[in-house]
Amino acid sequence: MAITTSSTISAPVNDVFQETLLRNAKACCPYFAGSSPAEISEHQGTFTAKWRRIENLTPVTTALSELTGAVTFPTRQEVQPSITDVSATVSKFGNFIFLNEEVDLVNFSGQTDKLMEILGINAGQSLNRLQRNVLEDSFTAVLAGSATTATGIGGSPTASGFVKRSDIANLNNTLNRNIAMRFTPQTTGSTNIGSTPIRASYLGICHPDTEEDLRTLTGFNSVETYAGQIETYDCEIGHVGGVRFISTPESTIDVTTGVAATGSATTSGRSTATRFDVYNTPVYGQDAVGSVGFGFEHIKEIYDAGDKLPGVQVISKSRGSAGAADPLNELGSIGWKSWYAGVVLNSAWGRTLRHVASLVKPNE
Repeated sequence: MAITTSSTISAPVNDVFQETLLRNAKACCPYFAGSSPAEISEHQGTFTAKWRRIENLTPVTTALSELTGAVTFPTRQEVQPSITDVSATVSKFGNFIFLNEEVDLVNFSGQTDKLMEILGINAGQSLNRLQRNVLEDSFTAVLAGSATTATGIGGSPTASGFVKRSDIANLNNTLNRNIAMRFTPQTTGSTNIGSTPIRASYLGICHPDTEEDLRTLTGFNSVETYAGQIETYDCEIGHVGGVRFISTPESTIDVTTGVAATGSATTSGRSTATRFDVYNTPVYGQDAVGSVGFGFEHIKEIYDAGDKLPGVQVISKSRGSAGAADPLNELGSIGWKSWYAGVVLNSAWGRTLRHVASLVKPNE
């Protein structure tokens, strides 16, 4: 990314220029929520982190027999625990902007501060999307309704492919059968009128289009009906079927991936008149995923893009700092750098629901 001509950011000549710069939208970044963080220390000779899980032992259902006769040691047979190691290797990510002398000198000093802000937003969204891809792509996919392939997802709003209460129940039941650990305990109610207790829950992350479908499901409890009973997540929208959902526009849409469609391009659930768009909604339990940084732990909760994040280095190079590479002191740069790795720690404790949305969407 480079700004090396004054035509890209022109001087405010012959204008009454307001130095109060316009605000930038900061997307909700929830994909680190519930991840098990790890840290690789500097100067330790490795870029790889390892998590270790000692599996549960097989339940004992046979009674111990009486020890008789000549006793030999050991008197009982030991068991060997099963150990699973999961590792991840960090990689380096970053972005930067060049500023030449003309751009820097003709603009007011607040311009550089604003550029630093958008670099911070870029860093936050970048790390969030890296972790998002781990969740959405690595969990076993569950296709909504009766679809057996991605190209079969879609149809009329009453057909298979749209999120239904049975899809959420299926996800919840799958994680329960795999003895996944829930994130939050149940709530026992409140004296507030209109409040609703909810059960112990897993986490789900969805797109705003999916959010509107979830709100129509039988048994959906909006977050404001239980917010006073238990701590809630930023961007949380509500609970249904044993899953508490967080909504973010960072959730991915696989455009025109679903079933072939006919009719107008504004028909519900697709952006063009060819195929339905397919949405990806991961649902998972505690310790299903992890993340690792170099010299720091990634945050465990939700943040807004642009928030100051641990482990993200902001680097500013003034004009002339490049030595012979910038002999006339004309170029400076600002940027960010971070280390990241994401990994699925227990694939049995997460699933990605693939579905369509029923909202009417214009041709995109």
